[in-house]
Amino acid sequence: MRAIVAPNEDPRSVYQTCINSIQKDSLRNRLNAVDNTIFLAAKEYEEKALIKQLYTLPASNYKKDDIVLGTVTKAELTAVYTEHMVGQDKPARSIYDKLYDSAPLGKCPFCGFASVRTLDHYLPKSKFPQLSVVPMNLVPSCRDCNSGKGVVTATTEETQSLHPYFDHNHFINEQWLFAEAIRTIPITIRFYVQPPDHWDDISKAKVKNHFLNCDLGSRYKKETTAELAALKNTLSLYGEIGASAIQAELTIRAKGYFQLYKNSWQVAMFQALARSYWYCDSDFS
Repeated sequence: MRAIVAPNEDPRSVYQTCINSIQKDSLRNRLNAVDNTIFLAAKEYEEKALIKQLYTLPASNYKKDDIVLGTVTKAELTAVYTEHMVGQDKPARSIYDKLYDSAPLGKCPFCGFASVRTLDHYLPKSKFPQLSVVPMNLVPSCRDCNSGKGVVTATTEETQSLHPYFDHNHFINEQWLFAEAIRTIPITIRFYVQPPDHWDDISKAKVKNHFLNCDLGSRYKKETTAELAALKNTLSLYGEIGASAIQAELTIRAKGYFQLYKNSWQVAMFQALARSYWYCDSDFS
């Protein structure tokens, strides 16, 4: 996961920008009537997120035509996002674009490598329609992470996926993603989670759940295919330099990626290869 500074847009202002583009007076008035409720929901979201307790917010199971707030239905609330924030010609689209562009290097913060293609509702709008356009609930994401997280909501702190806006510090500054090189033809890289021993049990469980929720093991494995082929071609150009020199080269590559992003699949892969003497001693010609 990659960290992002939490958005500082005022949720009430964002909501008003969205609903003010609604042409139908009756709908706009009904949505405006629940303005304060939306603001309070956003405030509670931030308070819970800061203490890692978003799982305590109750998920709803409303049907699309059910009344959710005041006289507003679930479908009307979620449409504030899909029609009046996502819409290219809507004033609130600039807010959408700002959130979208906040991802470092345009990469999804959940997986750390795929390109951002959408905004993910960290708490799904289908179960939390009141948070449909709350900026702190909208995270730039790739399509795989967005669909992989789905609408499943955590019921305990340890089952929560990592939150790019709020889960920083040791989740970012310490390595928990590792890999092993398996001697197959072609070579296979298996990724796994191994949090530092000094972490608390909840933090350990959270990174493991994040790894599973975003299907990172299989997705990272796919990324290694082209990288391993290119690496083999590069090493073949070195000639007979010996296993120790190959190991040193792989270690340098791992350290280079480590400086940028400690839990990237590249760091884990190059570390695994450097640890595998049989790989370093291979004939790359």
